[in-house]
Amino acid sequence: MNEAIVTTYQPLYVALSLLCAFMGAYTALACVYQLLAYRKAHINHSLDKLTGKRVAPTVVPSARMYLTTLVVAGIAFGGLGVWAMHFVGTLALQLPVNVDYGLGTTLLSLTAAVAAATWGLGIVAANPYSKTRLVCAGAILGLGVSAMHYLGMYSMEFDGFFLWNWPMVALSCLIAFVAATAGLWLAFAASSNYARWMAAGLMGGAVCAMHYTGMAAANVVCFTPTQQAPLLPQQNSVGVLSQLPALPVLLVMLIVVITFIVALNRMYSRQFET
Repeated sequence: MNEAIVTTYQPLYVALSLLCAFMGAYTALACVYQLLAYRKAHINHSLDKLTGKRVAPTVVPSARMYLTTLVVAGIAFGGLGVWAMHFVGTLALQLPVNVDYGLGTTLLSLTAAVAAATWGLGIVAANPYSKTRLVCAGAILGLGVSAMHYLGMYSMEFDGFFLWNWPMVALSCLIAFVAATAGLWLAFAASSNYARWMAAGLMGGAVCAMHYTGMAAANVVCFTPTQQAPLLPQQNSVGVLSQLPALPVLLVMLIVVITFIVALNRMYSRQFET
């Protein structure tokens, strides 16, 4: 007999998911600002050559530096801000049944998030003052967030299924698009640090709003009573993660990812400034 489950959330994990989204968005925007500095340096260098001015002995950022910074931005937003936020938010969901995650679909969701973030941020970095590029970038980011979320939901393996509220699913995708576009607009409409923090908060909020709206669109139904023994992990799943103490593992992963992203960005920024 199928049994509908009433779901609840752990506030600590919800707060941690918000932190992931904000940190990912802020780091990604910092990288995009660096990309704008690279483009400005290239333009000034080219103008100096054309006008015959003496070129200052500074390092002009190479295409490799530009691409690497763009990829770091994609990893920051797609990997930390979207993907990590999703699975921390999923851990916040309290279910009375064991849940595993399909390895293939989980990795695909990570790839989709990072690819969409890199593509979208690359579009807006080329000319953030173009409304067409801004809308396109917002659409790609919104689509990437939505695709990652529902791929992540599809990767969940448990003794049951989801019943979807399709108007809520559509609303979650719309929220992702509108809030991501608004966040990108705010990031470049004003140059103050306060506006940049607000933009990161808005983009992070877009990810979280989309996630929890999407979660609200899913009604969890179990095939068997919830008191039954936990489901055994499937062959190609990452159920072993459920056996680890979740919070310490998540905090360590978060610190490692942030350190990696900041180190890469600082390395290329230092090389550019010397």
